[in-house]
Amino acid sequence: MPGITVLRLAVALIAPVALLITIAPASAQSRGAAPIYREIKDWVVACDNTRACFAKYVSANEGAAGGGYLSLSREAGPSGRVVVKIAQPEEQDNAPSAGALRLDGRQLPALGWTIDKDGDATLQGANALAFIRAIRDGGKLAYSEGKDAPFISLGGMKAALLITDDDQGRLGNVTALIRVGVKPASAVLPALPVPVVHARPTTDNLPGPAAFAAAVRRGARAALEAHDCEAEAASNDEAHALDATTALVMIGCIDGAYQSSVITFIAPRAAPLLAHLLVMPPQPTIDPANERADVRGEYVSGDWDAARASFSESSKGRGVADCGSSSTWTFDGHGFRLTAYSALDRCGGGPPGDWPTLYRARVEAP
Repeated sequence: MPGITVLRLAVALIAPVALLITIAPASAQSRGAAPIYREIKDWVVACDNTRACFAKYVSANEGAAGGGYLSLSREAGPSGRVVVKIAQPEEQDNAPSAGALRLDGRQLPALGWTIDKDGDATLQGANALAFIRAIRDGGKLAYSEGKDAPFISLGGMKAALLITDDDQGRLGNVTALIRVGVKPASAVLPALPVPVVHARPTTDNLPGPAAFAAAVRRGARAALEAHDCEAEAASNDEAHALDATTALVMIGCIDGAYQSSVITFIAPRAAPLLAHLLVMPPQPTIDPANERADVRGEYVSGDWDAARASFSESSKGRGVADCGSSSTWTFDGHGFRLTAYSALDRCGGGPPGDWPTLYRARVEAP
């Protein structure tokens, strides 16, 4: 995934060895369903740990992307809401509400699109379902007439939506997107509960955070050398109280053109030189066994939110952020737990940061 291949193709996340704080993965029950991520021809589909699914057009051939954008999302459960969104390309006057959309040259009905201030169009509910069923066997969806009109390839969409139907238990169901049958909506698999993580923020202030971080940097020289860290990145060093006895330290490593990286450490507040590398629990689609040892504990655009006791990273696959990954881990008083993860491996245009959700949890105060 892109979060592992940014800056120097770095940000590996693997399960840690013994640390001052236990970094425990969530139980199998709290993880919910195994997330799905697939790239099929010109489409990407992802389903998260609650069985909510999202599919979008991301051309496999960036040079022939067509300039259009279409995404389809479906909530889990018998009454799972369907949402279709089409982004309005720049300098394109005809909105979908005007009946401009054409499937393989044939004009489609408008279906009551809702247009926002940016010209993006949305369908929900029965209209969205009708639209998907109307285009599912097509080849190309164009914004208007003419050979130069922005378009969306539908190659791979049907297979992506079959994956959605299968993951949500809709195959042969009256609610299915693709393989519609006679099974009642009540037969659809229920949405899985969103895991709950209780954050444990501290109101303590770490005295002399700059000096504390500098001490950790001195003691972690070998680790910084193993990561090929840049000396000038020291301006990004931070230290924060994690609880009454422990500090979270972020040591600047790489200072890139559009994003930087930090290496995370846990240190006793009374002894910064005893800091240990902090490696967060792996995201569910990442195999720790395949990650490089020299980037463990390194995170792109790492940021600490003291009020929510959460550490997050956001790694752009490239500067326009049409691909990449983002993750958040929350401290629950015993260790860090993954509470959010989204990723899009394929770079093919589309809104910045529009990366499918693969894992989510609800963070609550103690």
